Amino acid sequence: MDTHPTPEVLFAARLTPNRSASVKAINLMIALLALVFFATGLGFMLIGAWPVMGFLGFEIVLLYLALRWNLLLAGRHETVTLTREALTIERTDPWGTCSTEALEAYWARVDLDTRRNRLEIRSRDKGLVIGRFLAPEERADFADALRAALAQARNATS
Repeated sequence: MDTHPTPEVLFAARLTPNRSASVKAINLMIALLALVFFATGLGFMLIGAWPVMGFLGFEIVLLYLALRWNLLLAGRHETVTLTREALTIERTDPWGTCSTEALEAYWARVDLDTRRNRLEIRSRDKGLVIGRFLAPEERADFADALRAALAQARNATS
């Protein structure tokens, strides 16, 4: 029998980077570009500039690798959970490794620095930067929502 009740969650959010394309969309785009590049390269080959075909093929491979790397990095996320006692930030990297940090909820403050484009949560002498992959507007909206939730948590404990 569990003698410790689970704390009530006052706020929970999952921050994820923008995923602008799926694997299927990337493969389709690469296939279409490869077809265009092949036709272009064939034209250059016919006029005697055969090295162009190799460079166009190399560009397609690099573009494919860059888009797949971007898609892999989009797999990371951060989960922010607020209870009366703690503000917990759980980070998951693209490879599935998780790390968790907890701050005292009562002392937590949200600092949105628009000049440096960063969102930091501070509690006493500890600070955590979160939402690095968010757009500035998303970061500001999240900061407002978290500030409101922290105020509610502080008022509930007073």
